[in-house]
Amino acid sequence: MSLESKVFKSVSWLALFSVLGQGVSWAATILIAHILVPGDYGLMSMATIITGYASIFSELGLGNAIIQRPNINKSELSSVFWFSMGFTSILALFCFPAAFLTASIMHEPRVIPLTQTVGFIFILNGLQIVPSSLLRRELDFKSLGFIDMSCAIISCLAMFAIAKLNGGVWTLIGGYIIRSFLRTIFLFKKGHWRPSFHFNFKESKPYLSFGIAVALGRSLYYVQEKSDRFFAGRAWKADILGYYTFALEMAQIPTDKIVSVINNVSFSAFSKLQNDKEGFNKFYLNINKVTLTIVLPLFIGGFIVGDDIIRLFLNEKWYPIITIFRFLCLSQILTSLNAVNSFVHSAQGRPQWSLYYNIVSVIVMPISFYIAVKHGLNGIVVPWLSSYLVLSAGWIVISIRKIGISFSGYCSNVAHPFFASILMCIAVSLVHRQNYLFFLSGKMHSLLVLIVSILVGAIFFGGYFWFVDKKFLISLRSLIK
Repeated sequence: MSLESKVFKSVSWLALFSVLGQGVSWAATILIAHILVPGDYGLMSMATIITGYASIFSELGLGNAIIQRPNINKSELSSVFWFSMGFTSILALFCFPAAFLTASIMHEPRVIPLTQTVGFIFILNGLQIVPSSLLRRELDFKSLGFIDMSCAIISCLAMFAIAKLNGGVWTLIGGYIIRSFLRTIFLFKKGHWRPSFHFNFKESKPYLSFGIAVALGRSLYYVQEKSDRFFAGRAWKADILGYYTFALEMAQIPTDKIVSVINNVSFSAFSKLQNDKEGFNKFYLNINKVTLTIVLPLFIGGFIVGDDIIRLFLNEKWYPIITIFRFLCLSQILTSLNAVNSFVHSAQGRPQWSLYYNIVSVIVMPISFYIAVKHGLNGIVVPWLSSYLVLSAGWIVISIRKIGISFSGYCSNVAHPFFASILMCIAVSLVHRQNYLFFLSGKMHSLLVLIVSILVGAIFFGGYFWFVDKKFLISLRSLIK
């Protein structure tokens, strides 16, 4: 089996389990949103501002180092395991003083017990690093997908039960803990690796040398990613922050649940192709085209029919997020294209390049959000459509030049998904404006509009590829076979 076929098979299994798990997760999210109030989401966002940064840094890039290294042995893995456990235990203890710091910064004492509870998640995540990375290294995403699906289903059922028992914000943090606990158990049960009572820091050092640049890049990315909620949390009340947090969470669903699936598999493949320039570049172009073909119609569709999506699936208390949700969908387009580039540099042994990009981002984006929050809920979307757009476009250009792909070649590769989406956008917009076609009112009106829009969009989007880029459809069919 070729590497490309193996990757597609891995993506398919992971996507299948993700769809099943996320079907339950999305349904639970909607049901729980009817029970909780916006302030609960705002408190959760506040409580994890500082500990979330520590969580990103806690892995220290060791997982990527395990995947990227050509050769590994059992004694090295045990040393890496015990080092990671020691480090994550220290971070878990850090959560106790961090809770009081968070409360002081956010002017919200209710976050103290929430932040302290997060420490337990650090220890669980430290246990997962080695067994999870070994499965990813071998492209065993079928097992990972099944584990994540099972954990998602069980944790969502538990969250719904907690919410019904008036658990409030503890519903959200409880879901994280339950999912992480179950994932740890399943990873060790499925994997054949067990740590020995052996530790040698010198054996861990090569992994840290690679991983620390990855970890620093991720930590800086987290700072710029969370800077919007940091400044909003200081400037707004918890319920307003809750509106923004939930709107962003909804808009990022394709990125988190689809793009992340593709990228998780692609890093392992990029690492195997790091010494094959032609195969590496071909795979890069294919991954970008497939990703854009899948998510671009979802984001554009979210912008067009976002009003109907919110009115259909949520109740009136969430209607203030309609405008910001629609524009946040557009901002996620470049996020989807940009996400793979850090993996590309890391796979070729240049994790510091991602670090440089994140240093620039962590300067530009927080300043943009600091200015934007003064203009209220809808004003915070401006940095996403200006500063973030420029940064993402620049990072794409730098990445393709480094690996040896021309800008014209890159644009030509992704042109058809864009043209197909434009055609879909025109068709759906025309249908969406014909209000006389939809004789119902309320939620039934929104449901009918959404169904017709999806059908029309799928016909025009798929029809474009059938008539203009049939070769791409044939290649996908061959991979499926």
